[in-house]
Amino acid sequence: MKQIFEIRDKEQIDALLDSIEYGTLAICLDNKPYSLPLNFVRVGEEIYFHGSKSGRKIKILQQNSQTSFSVVEAHAMIQSYFSTTEGLACPATQFFKSIMIEGEIAFVEAYEEKVKALSALMEKLQPEGKYRPLSEQAYQKAINATTVYKLIPTEVRAKYKFGQHISDERFEMILTHLEQRASKIDKETAMQMKELR
Repeated sequence: MKQIFEIRDKEQIDALLDSIEYGTLAICLDNKPYSLPLNFVRVGEEIYFHGSKSGRKIKILQQNSQTSFSVVEAHAMIQSYFSTTEGLACPATQFFKSIMIEGEIAFVEAYEEKVKALSALMEKLQPEGKYRPLSEQAYQKAINATTVYKLIPTEVRAKYKFGQHISDERFEMILTHLEQRASKIDKETAMQMKELR
């Protein structure tokens, strides 16, 4: 990863993890990779997931707990003509924020920890509430029938790409085009570009 794109600020990384609804979990068994999109929640330093008690994912994780997890927040598409007048396709790109986490999966057995993780997931995905607390007895059967597992990170890397590496001339050209196109994501992207310059 180019150092100019790397983000090390833990608050920024945690805020991004807390705002994104799903990521991609990559696992592998017998040299056969398998990746799948999953809802998740960060609780402290760990990333929690949930699902059924059986299936390909569970079988793989029971045999190989090493995994990689990634999330991305896409920002504006940058058309090639946004930063060049030479008619070349190469400058076309997309600006984004991403996080890659490597670590080990551990299955959660303690009922209280499962409740804590599932409660945090509900708070993330349904912040308005309007549901009974998961600590109630009514959920016991469903929670016991659910597998909860967590990623214990060994390495966390974040990358924010917003034109930090390009010349002032190209940077200003892109800003001008984004301001002219003026969609919501274009305005947010322009703001991020200025903040990270």
